[in-house]
Amino acid sequence: MKLVYIASCLFSVAILAGCAPSKQEYAAIVTTVQGSAKARQFAMKECMANWTPQQRKDASIIIDSSEKDAPRLACARFVEAVRSGKLEYQDAVDFKRRRLTPKLIKIFQGR
Repeated sequence: MKLVYIASCLFSVAILAGCAPSKQEYAAIVTTVQGSAKARQFAMKECMANWTPQQRKDASIIIDSSEKDAPRLACARFVEAVRSGKLEYQDAVDFKRRRLTPKLIKIFQGR
C-alpha cells in the first residue's frame, strides 16, 4: 500500500504539479498506474484540483467540451494515456514544459 501511495504522489507531483520526472521515475509511474486502479483514482483527483478559469477555458477549446467538463476529460485522457503507454517520457517532458505538441493535442482530444 505504501508503494502505491508513494508512486501516486510521485505521479501527481512529477507529472501534474511539478517538474518532469527522470526516465526511470516515469517508467515506475507508468508501471504503477497500469497495475493500480487506486493510483489512477489518486492521479485523477490530484489532476482535477486547482484548475484556473483560464486553464478551463483553454482546455475546453482543445478538447471541444464545456469549461465545466474540461478538467475531468483532460485528466481522464492524460491518465489513460499514461496507463496505456501512449504518453511516452518525452511527451511528459513536453507537457511539463508547456510545449503543446500534435501528439499531446491528439491525446487530449481522445484521438
